[in-house]
Amino acid sequence: MNTQNKANIMVFGIDRLGYRKPDKPLELNNCILHFKYFETEDKFQDYDGVILFNRTFEDGSESRDLVCHEKELLKRENQLRQLLEKSGFCCFLLWARFVDHYDDPYYTDNRNDTDLTKRVLNLPSFFRTSMDKPDTDLRIVRDEFRQFLKDFGSAQTIFTNHNSDLNIKPICYAGESITGLILNNSIFCIPSLLPDKREREFKEFFSLLADALLASFKKLSQELPRWTEEYRFQEEKKLLTEKDKLTKRIEEINQRLSIFNEYKKCLCYDDELLKESVISILEHGFNFSIDQVDELREDMKILDKEKKPVILIEVKGTNKGVQREFINQADSHRERSGFSSDFPSIVIINTNIKSAKSLEDKYQEVAREHVAHAVKMKILVLRTIDFLNLLYLVEAGKITCEDVLELFKNQHGWLKVTQEDYLIKKGTE
Repeated sequence: MNTQNKANIMVFGIDRLGYRKPDKPLELNNCILHFKYFETEDKFQDYDGVILFNRTFEDGSESRDLVCHEKELLKRENQLRQLLEKSGFCCFLLWARFVDHYDDPYYTDNRNDTDLTKRVLNLPSFFRTSMDKPDTDLRIVRDEFRQFLKDFGSAQTIFTNHNSDLNIKPICYAGESITGLILNNSIFCIPSLLPDKREREFKEFFSLLADALLASFKKLSQELPRWTEEYRFQEEKKLLTEKDKLTKRIEEINQRLSIFNEYKKCLCYDDELLKESVISILEHGFNFSIDQVDELREDMKILDKEKKPVILIEVKGTNKGVQREFINQADSHRERSGFSSDFPSIVIINTNIKSAKSLEDKYQEVAREHVAHAVKMKILVLRTIDFLNLLYLVEAGKITCEDVLELFKNQHGWLKVTQEDYLIKKGTE
């Protein structure tokens, strides 16, 4: 930054949020703000700093109609890199929630790289989560931003960092969660409202923000260089060792939690994602050996120690409840596989996929006539919620994996399972 003259700061893409560009730059005590439209030919690296709002490169709602201006995004990403290389800074104003995934479980495309803010924050072991509702009651820890955040602060995203190598400084919190931060002393992420279009508030918004950014950036530039970390005090060494152990433990916990999330996918999805979740539960939850070869359309087989099939498994997803046709298909696949009509066969069905709005919706009863038909066809039926609850009972020590295998081998009808117990329904109740 030029310390002799006022800093020149670009405010980029204001037309994307419906703002008109002021007739002339806004000149303040320590900087000049140049407001530019999205398609400006000006380059980021030709300024001392850049301010822009998150979602600037996105069109559409929080669903599958989200569109990315990819060509412009790639161009500006290169320019930002050059700006930071010449010791400039960038400020992202986080006025809207991040749209990282589709709301609809049928559309699983990742959307976490469709905006420049997202790309900058896609860091190893660094996570963002949308809040239930905006929070303006922020705990501010960097005084330079206190007035701006008191007047215009509003958080919709919390950040969690499990990467000790990242240089992250909190700006503000919601409770104990970070909502505003500085990355590498040069990238500012500020939770804020949108400024009013009236000239007075518009000017006040950017004046307070620019003052805070420049004061903070100047202070950070005077902080200790990284090489000073080579010198360690005795207690510092012990604390860093303890921190490393805690970080590794947190990573282990996060990995384990991700497995449970994989299990719970069987409550939401259909087709391959459903099948993958069921296989994960069978292999890693129940420690069963699985053959996934789909030669005759049955989805998978449970194998014994000699790698011989002992149970056929059919996996289905539906927007309705358990249907008679699923039981017939399981029987048909058993026959086409060359097994006898009494060979153990189960069908695991994810019900009410689109209509489920809560966990309670997954507990819809199986019709008595369908249960009776399953008994007649010597098929065992489970909803995916029953399937998960079986694993819950195993973890709770109420049954064993061997008990589950015996149920699969010897029972027909509906295996109704809660987190307390299980019951074999025969359709005669």
